[in-house]
Amino acid sequence: MTQPPVSKPHDILAVPAMVHSVRTGAIGGALGGAAMALVANGYGLISGLGVWLPVNVIAATFLRDLQSASIDQLAQFNLAALIIGLLMHAVLSIGLGILFVLILPTLPGTPIIWALTVGPLLWIIASVLTLPLLNPIMVRVVDVPSFIVAHVVYGLVMGIYVARTAKVPA
Repeated sequence: MTQPPVSKPHDILAVPAMVHSVRTGAIGGALGGAAMALVANGYGLISGLGVWLPVNVIAATFLRDLQSASIDQLAQFNLAALIIGLLMHAVLSIGLGILFVLILPTLPGTPIIWALTVGPLLWIIASVLTLPLLNPIMVRVVDVPSFIVAHVVYGLVMGIYVARTAKVPA
């Protein structure tokens, strides 16, 4: 009676020789987040709601008194909201950039294609699952087209940066 061949760990799990570094993901995420903020602030200026609305609405996740604020109040400068909103946006942008480069080796194709998928996917997750639970005011006041554009821009900028960055040994 013959024994079946014993599989070796390298037969089961393939690790790519070269990958994008975590640093690349962090920088790509930060650049994407900065581009996303420019889109949000551009919308604030074009709409007449001002540049403070996007950051105040993000901060409303933790500053719960902003949940009951009017649009006029959300359009005003708020130092606590600025600090919390920027910190939240930076942490999420950088964290998602790192997550992107960590899962990228498992995905076929180029980083740019996947980055363009990530932006809309993040928008769907945020709009349908996360925001209604964590930040209902954002659901009420966000301009959907600009929100979609901001997420696509995030993914595109992050993906271009990652794609243009040299890989490192795994």
